[in-house]
Amino acid sequence: MVKPPALLWFAGVALLAVSAARAEEPARGAKAEENVEFLRLSRDERDRPLSLDTSIVEYGRPADGQGVAGRPPLRVDLVAAVHVGSQSYYDTLDRLFADYDAVLYELVAPPNARPKPGAKPGGAIGSAQQGLTQMLGLQFQLEAVDYTAANFVHADLSPQEFDAAMKKRGESWWSMFMKLMREGAARAEREGRQPGGDVGFGEMFGLLFGSGEARQVKLRRIMAEQFTDMEVLTATFGGEEGSTLITDRNAAALRVLREQMARGRKRIAIFYGAAHMDDFDRRLQVDFGLQPREAVWLEAWDLREPAPAAAPRR
Repeated sequence: MVKPPALLWFAGVALLAVSAARAEEPARGAKAEENVEFLRLSRDERDRPLSLDTSIVEYGRPADGQGVAGRPPLRVDLVAAVHVGSQSYYDTLDRLFADYDAVLYELVAPPNARPKPGAKPGGAIGSAQQGLTQMLGLQFQLEAVDYTAANFVHADLSPQEFDAAMKKRGESWWSMFMKLMREGAARAEREGRQPGGDVGFGEMFGLLFGSGEARQVKLRRIMAEQFTDMEVLTATFGGEEGSTLITDRNAAALRVLREQMARGRKRIAIFYGAAHMDDFDRRLQVDFGLQPREAVWLEAWDLREPAPAAAPRR
């Protein structure tokens, strides 16, 4: 059986860091309740995977957003993201972003840094994400999203701030990797299952180094199962102790949110990886007095089996 480190680490990389219709139109759902979801695996009636979806959850003040004690209406949307996805997924996001007063985006970079169109990611995490796009037949977020839009606002730590926060917590990339592996293995043991899933070594080798659309779809399905196991990531990097990856970066984003609110921005999006969203959800409700409302779902990955090739004519 394949053990979890590579797949689980790739899942964390694609969800955490940036260094229905096929995303043509968002699928609207019921009002968001206490258990707000930001990532889901959609299946058909035969339990076959159809798509990996991310949500956009609207938050507002009580009394249907009419304002409290003379304050103007405020809407903050949590736009969950996976950092590798289909081009149509990112095209849909670009179109939706145009309707916001401000889009707060994540990127560990100098203040106000904006990725250039078609920019290639740097560093170990960026290289891992780039490798994922090739294996899965998808696009990389920094290359596909238009960060030059006038309403985009950088809302993350600088590299110097990130390094200082890691040093203060006594963290390193290796220690976070090992912590993620321990949490994943411990949870699998508690649930009485193999952490790597029912994929043999030979089959995984063929999937990683083979070619063809069918191989990419199967890899996407395996990876989507890892992605939707969000509790491993949130338990590892969230919680009371927190981490630089989630807790400190989210705090930086919310400082920018307060700045934008003070400037009179009334419709604001926080565009961050899906693994950040549980912490954002809690902070918006507790610290800002905002309540979740309607959720909109977008298809990020197509997990449908490709149609069989037509037989050649005789």
